[in-house]
Amino acid sequence: MKRNELILSLLFLLLSVRLVAQNYDTLSINKNSFKYEYDLKLKNTILPVVFIGYGIVGFDNPHLISWNLGIRSEVLEHINTKYRADDYFQYAPGLAVYILDDAGLKAKHSFWDRTAVLAGSFVLQTAVVQTLKYTTNVTRPDSSAANSFPSGHTTLAFSGAEFLWQEYKDHSIWIGISGYVVASTIGFARVINNKHWVTDVVAGAGIGILSTKISYFAFERLKLKRANNKKVVAFVSPYYNTKSKGLRFKMLF
Repeated sequence: MKRNELILSLLFLLLSVRLVAQNYDTLSINKNSFKYEYDLKLKNTILPVVFIGYGIVGFDNPHLISWNLGIRSEVLEHINTKYRADDYFQYAPGLAVYILDDAGLKAKHSFWDRTAVLAGSFVLQTAVVQTLKYTTNVTRPDSSAANSFPSGHTTLAFSGAEFLWQEYKDHSIWIGISGYVVASTIGFARVINNKHWVTDVVAGAGIGILSTKISYFAFERLKLKRANNKKVVAFVSPYYNTKSKGLRFKMLF
């Protein structure tokens, strides 16, 4: 029960930012007709939220548990080779932004701005992933450790893919799509390497995408407030009481 409560608390953390985003967007538009480019409304968060929900449901749903076990059986029966490329290519989608920009295909944001976005995404996803890994205690398919949920490799790869998409979607959608193809390959590799359950990978993808979306949302508002010489404080902090524990995100304007 405690594990489920913690997972729901973390999911609420991610979803609550979307609700706050809607309120601030409305306020800003009413005041000065300014429209933020990055928001966290239902239409652009539904997919990662569904991914995270799928992973959470997988803890207790007998059909998804059976599916996970069936995939592991197929992997053990037919795949003997272990691939290490996922340890390196998990960084590829995010690094591609800097490589392409350096090659002359300019990214949407300046070096320091996009680095701030990437750093924010990394801090948020690391906090969520590590908290879940060491509180859910899900045993890996190969029984090597009890920190299977969610897949950190997949989270990082998909956060980088969303980063690549946001920076280059105006140049060509195929650049962004290629990032998601690489990230999906990383998730697939984690399964065939017998390191993660399918539900771990799907949840990791959702956390990665949503973390980057939240980072863009926060950065845009922080930068605007800074330009207006207004004090802004944003932080993520853990909380714990007798009934629940998790992370709390606050942004003070």
